[in-house]
Amino acid sequence: MNGRQRPRAASAPLPLLIGFGLFVATLVYLVAVSLTRRDAAVFTPSSATRARPTDWMRVGDTLTLDATDGDRWRFVSLTEGRPLAGADTARWQLATRRYRVTVAGALADLGQVPFERARVSASTRFVSSRPGETENEAMRHWYRYSLMTHLLTPDGRVYALQDRDGRLWKLQLLGYYCPKLIAGCITLRYAPL
Repeated sequence: MNGRQRPRAASAPLPLLIGFGLFVATLVYLVAVSLTRRDAAVFTPSSATRARPTDWMRVGDTLTLDATDGDRWRFVSLTEGRPLAGADTARWQLATRRYRVTVAGALADLGQVPFERARVSASTRFVSSRPGETENEAMRHWYRYSLMTHLLTPDGRVYALQDRDGRLWKLQLLGYYCPKLIAGCITLRYAPL
């Protein structure tokens, strides 16, 4: 050989390549999110003077609570089938604040079963609500969150509620959005168990 070295090809450092890969992945994600249609079931909040359907004990009833104010609890009486005003909260069985749900009594996760077939058994595990809690542990993750649409959708689970008076109810969350995709309208289906 003539003693001359060949020039080495310049190569990019590994951290720079990783950073560029992350940048490209972020761009792809942002483009995909911008092209994804944001769609979810929307419900109008139920009024405190609403009338329940006559066959509600057999087929269930649906209530929508306006829980858009993240600083204020909204209470509902399943017995009366309506949202309660502030002074009526002594009779509540379920309360919501944004996406959080708690109950006056105990709650059990019955799983993803058809609402019509939901039952409790001797092995059903109820989780009692505690004073001051922000959500009942049995219903902490009632939704799925989409990174593409940034929307919450119910996961289809059915829950059993044993209220302070010992009555049993079955519940299923159906939605989280008010018209125009405003977050905080928790819609639930319920019936005596």
